[in-house]
Amino acid sequence: MAVFKCDSCGYERVVPDVLVGKKAKCPDCIKSVVIVEDPTPSSTPFEEAFEGLDEELAETEEERLAAQGEQGAESIDIDRTESDVDYSSEDVLCEKCGAVVPHDKAGTHCPECGVLFPNAIQTSHVDERDVDVSDLTGDEPAPQVWDTDFAADDSANSGALVEELAPRRGSIFTGSLPLNIFSGLVSGVVAFYFAVAMAMLASTQIGVSEYMPHMLTVTVVGMSVGCIFYSLQGRVPFALAGPGTVVTAMMFFFLGSVYRDLAGTTHTEGVLATILVTIALTSVIAGLGLWIIGKLKAAELVRHIPVQIVGGVIGGVGVFVVLASISWMGRFDFDWRILFFSFGEFVEDLQQGGGISAMAPSLGLGLALFLGLANSKNSLFLLFVLLVTSALGYGAGAWYSNDLVTSLAHPVPDFVDAGITLSWDAIRAGYENIQWSVLKSNALYIGALGALIALTSMYRITRLELVQGADVDLNVEYRALGLTNIASGLVGGMPLGISFGRSVGNYRCGARGAVSGVIAGLVCFAGLYYAELIIPLIPRFIPEALLLFAGLTLIRGWMFKSRTPFTRREDVWMLWITFLVTAIFGILLGVGFCVSLALAVTVRRNSLLGPVSNILSGATHRSNVDRAPAQDRVLVEYGDHIHIMRLQGFISLGSMTTLLRDIHRRLADKQLLPVEYIILDFRNVSGLASAGGVVFDKLSQLVEEYEVHLVIASAPLELQEHMESGGYLHEAGGNFRLFLDLDYAMEWCENRLLESENILELKEMKLPEMLAPVFPEPSYIPALMKVFKRVVVQKEEAVFLQGEASDAMYFVESGRLEIMLETENSKRIRLKKVGPGAVFGEMGIYNLAARSATVRASEKCVLYMINNEKLKAVEKRAPMLVSCLHRYIINTLANRLANASFKVRDLMH
Repeated sequence: MAVFKCDSCGYERVVPDVLVGKKAKCPDCIKSVVIVEDPTPSSTPFEEAFEGLDEELAETEEERLAAQGEQGAESIDIDRTESDVDYSSEDVLCEKCGAVVPHDKAGTHCPECGVLFPNAIQTSHVDERDVDVSDLTGDEPAPQVWDTDFAADDSANSGALVEELAPRRGSIFTGSLPLNIFSGLVSGVVAFYFAVAMAMLASTQIGVSEYMPHMLTVTVVGMSVGCIFYSLQGRVPFALAGPGTVVTAMMFFFLGSVYRDLAGTTHTEGVLATILVTIALTSVIAGLGLWIIGKLKAAELVRHIPVQIVGGVIGGVGVFVVLASISWMGRFDFDWRILFFSFGEFVEDLQQGGGISAMAPSLGLGLALFLGLANSKNSLFLLFVLLVTSALGYGAGAWYSNDLVTSLAHPVPDFVDAGITLSWDAIRAGYENIQWSVLKSNALYIGALGALIALTSMYRITRLELVQGADVDLNVEYRALGLTNIASGLVGGMPLGISFGRSVGNYRCGARGAVSGVIAGLVCFAGLYYAELIIPLIPRFIPEALLLFAGLTLIRGWMFKSRTPFTRREDVWMLWITFLVTAIFGILLGVGFCVSLALAVTVRRNSLLGPVSNILSGATHRSNVDRAPAQDRVLVEYGDHIHIMRLQGFISLGSMTTLLRDIHRRLADKQLLPVEYIILDFRNVSGLASAGGVVFDKLSQLVEEYEVHLVIASAPLELQEHMESGGYLHEAGGNFRLFLDLDYAMEWCENRLLESENILELKEMKLPEMLAPVFPEPSYIPALMKVFKRVVVQKEEAVFLQGEASDAMYFVESGRLEIMLETENSKRIRLKKVGPGAVFGEMGIYNLAARSATVRASEKCVLYMINNEKLKAVEKRAPMLVSCLHRYIINTLANRLANASFKVRDLMH
């Protein structure tokens, strides 16, 4: 036997055994109690639960008989216990002793205890004359209802919002520490190899190559800062940032332009200082731009830009990177300003066989890496290949005398016998000769580089989310990358982007936490410290092969692998157009064309949705107000006088113009009823253009011309201020109205329609008169009214509150009430407004769930209430009566469902 016992207030009750171990709230003190098994059960749970009930019923019966006389005994009080008595038979139940006497043997008194016997109950053919429920019309104690917040499966918090967070900032030791350290060591060595390759790419321009050691410094410093800072700040802790191929390719064009402007006008120290300041300043400005985008929470907008437009530019960058690698392989001097003629000279040299033998090792290794890592990113495999080929090349050059073989051991030119100098030392030495005007004249490169970092980072972060298996906030990543770039610039490092290949390779080596990035950054910086010893051991064909591998990977990844079955034909055209513009006219024009085309396409595609999400009619879309049937018929017939437009997105000048055109078209439509009320719902509007006031003034002119009412629902603050300052809102009335939401706006318009048809205020009717047209068996209504309890509720008084126990339903005879939902932040939302003839709280009869909303009277109301216990008693006495009541409730719920379906259908159009 299970017992509910509250230690706080002493309340105790026997409950069904299936509730053992479950939680429930005490009906008296609302404390949570665990139901336990009674160690000393009584004879039966039935006797324990209803001990003393017979005496209470007997006393009640004696008092009732004394007040009503023997005629009052024509009806009996229903036994509240669960028994095996068949109440549908004609046998008689004795209230005193519980004896069941067959009908044919029953007299006027019980043969067992001698108490006065009532007549047998007949329920087979019940009507109003046969049903006497007068003994059930008195007040009864409130039933005890178990709080179902504690479900049988202990899912009390099943409705709570479960938020799956991506790894937090600073999750250094996530995952296995040895694996993180191992992956950091591998990624650090690979990062140093790539830093050497990126230094070669940045020095590809004629004249810049003599500053190769300084280019190595800025790339290694940037690589180290990117690995450490981004790992600690981002929400993808295994991700690595650095001067990637796209960023460095842009810098190699930028530095070439700066050098050409300085050549012959400034001595060497001034040229070097200007170049290094250009790199540092570009890092800081690009980082600041990324940080601002993340701070303004505008990073998600970048996701709207078609990937193919960006892919065309990156594919063009890949072509330049391949050409740069070939330039180093064959010792070709390309004039990057007129690439077409340089490319012609390059083809001519190849046909003559010049430089082919020198290119073979780099081409072979680059193509091998490209094919070997085509479908996987594995830093350990890449490191193994780099170390083995470096050892073979250096060993071959040391052991063999053949010129072709010994060329394999040749180190990167301009590194030999050149000391490593930090950027700020060189900047201080030539600070007075820095040509700031040259930086200003080439400022477009800074903007183009920032745009490339922002566009490529969006796509790479999205792909890293798939690797991590958790979404991240793109705004947080942009802020992290921005701060990392600022840090790189402050120490003289190269601008940074997210490296997808090295990040995935780091992950597949076992990295899960930021410690791997920290280790990788430290290892890479250690390589710079020992560069004079390490660089001579790296054959030049290794970084040349890495450049070729990186360029081919960009072309394949962005030009071909980005295409999916969802790629539209126009996206393919944009991909190749941006690619050709970039490859033919240069990277700067390519980026400018990409950004312009991306903005145009994004605006066009978003504007295709239009400013209006739904156009609705008052005939089918109604307010949440339960009205009388006669009023419903009027609204169905004349509802087209109400024209509803639900707006969406950012309302720009163009979308507002489209809105005006749609409104004018509806006002001029002669096939529908003339519009009297235009409702504009701004609930889903994210913002208004600065020129919105001008368009709204034009809208007001249109409203006055057609003499209609303009009703604004969920108006933004700036629109409210404009209407108030423009004098559109008048206390005495006018053609403009503001309402909290669409529901209140609809109610106001419906009331005006009903008022114009002289049906807004119906003559006062009693509840039986209102139930008669809709109740399944009108003859049962008088008997039903006998068991109802009349309740008078004053204005602003709550009938019940959200969260209270459910045990009764209410019928409205007069007055109006509002059903309000109270949210967690104490905000109240009106769900429905009910008036005469309506029923509410009916779900409390059919389940034990707590009240889902608060019902409060907006004026003095007269209600009729029936609780669950009374309904069960009537069901035993007159099941046909309760069956009709259930049918009425079902019909009411079905009508509500049908109306909701109509609303959903209209909203989906």
